[in-house]
Amino acid sequence: MRWESTRKKRVVLRIGYVGSEYRGLQKQRELSADSTIESVLESAIFKSGGILESNYGKLQKVGWERSSRTDKGVHSLATMISLKMEIPDRAWDKDPDGIALANIINSNLPNNIKVFSILPAQRSFDVRRECLYREYFYLLPAEIIGIKNGSTSEEVQEHLIEFNSILKGFKGNHPFHNYTARAKYRKVLAGAHRRAKETSSTVNSISEMVVNQSTSGEGATSDPDEEYSEFPSILDSSAPEDNCKTDHPELPESSVQIQARWLHEPNESDRLSASHFRDILNCSCGDLQSSSGTQFVELTICGVSFMLHQIRKMVGTAVAVKRGLLPKDIIELSLAKFSRIVLPIAPSEVLILRDNSFCTRNKQGSIVRPGIQSITESKEMKKGVTEFYRAALLPELAKYLDPSLPPWQEWVENLDHFTGIPEPQLDEVRTAYRVWRDDYDRVKMARKSSGSG
Repeated sequence: MRWESTRKKRVVLRIGYVGSEYRGLQKQRELSADSTIESVLESAIFKSGGILESNYGKLQKVGWERSSRTDKGVHSLATMISLKMEIPDRAWDKDPDGIALANIINSNLPNNIKVFSILPAQRSFDVRRECLYREYFYLLPAEIIGIKNGSTSEEVQEHLIEFNSILKGFKGNHPFHNYTARAKYRKVLAGAHRRAKETSSTVNSISEMVVNQSTSGEGATSDPDEEYSEFPSILDSSAPEDNCKTDHPELPESSVQIQARWLHEPNESDRLSASHFRDILNCSCGDLQSSSGTQFVELTICGVSFMLHQIRKMVGTAVAVKRGLLPKDIIELSLAKFSRIVLPIAPSEVLILRDNSFCTRNKQGSIVRPGIQSITESKEMKKGVTEFYRAALLPELAKYLDPSLPPWQEWVENLDHFTGIPEPQLDEVRTAYRVWRDDYDRVKMARKSSGSG
């Protein structure tokens, strides 16, 4: 299906997708046309008449923007895409929710990608910066956190309370530098980057043979500046193109031992910036659920924004603490700005972007973003989201809830085998952290006293 264009207008699309077959959301030049969600969506909009042939393949020419990006294998029910689109005359006269227009594009899309609504937006609308928070949920087989099929209701509650107390440690504003590839969020001095890359290239090439590494839709690779931090904590067995080797080659001693350390002196090539700090509004685990006889729990992670791999590393770390593989204070230590700690990453197949929130009113209470308000509150649009979740996403998620099947069986085996930090390293970080914390509190109290005086 195709419409006849009469003018160009900035619009916003709410889309959903099953990410299993794609290399992430964002279009990448080096990948084939059907490898990412944006590439497939752009093609469908072009076939529908929404992009001129002269602009096709050049997202910057149509002002293409996204509310957030998702990694390879991650799913979504609430990604917002904004662009200057060719639209038909009176596009929304009899279609205030923009569903008819969306369905024309859907006719050119595969069943695992769906546009729920297309509505007009102002020229000044910034879909990424005006997003107040993003909410994800993560489905975790209950057995992985100790809940067995024969567990009593009291035992189940004990496990959930304990797990929620662990997850609560992530709430607030913290530097999440240990939960991502740090080099992607800082400016690295050219010389330092080159030296670090040369130093770690041999170890990185070996460690890639040992432990699976997922390539994200954001074009992520291993971080050469993290002192071999990808070994052995990246326990991601979800990447189908990688083979996990069981015959481990011998690595340099330092590459295995540096798993936790404290920066006692400033390091210009490893300096944190404001981009490493993120606000987590909620991180919690819901009640025990069951699907086709398989028990699981739903984790809700809500934050203003997230770094590459952040949620999956948060989940992986929390699970490791729950299983007794990492100490209970590891989250507090890992969120200290001078700590450098290797942490595990959880599989991507069960992570879903569920919702976004936008500011649609000004200080006086007047609606300033009517299109955005409709696209988030429309009953017809929400009905389409529910139908897509049940028909396309839920059957895919059900494949990954059995802890005895991929990716969980191999991931848990790797987690149990590799995850662990030598106690001397932890003690060094703990001691340095206490000293730093005491100094910080002392300075804070002195400033408060001088201010009140």
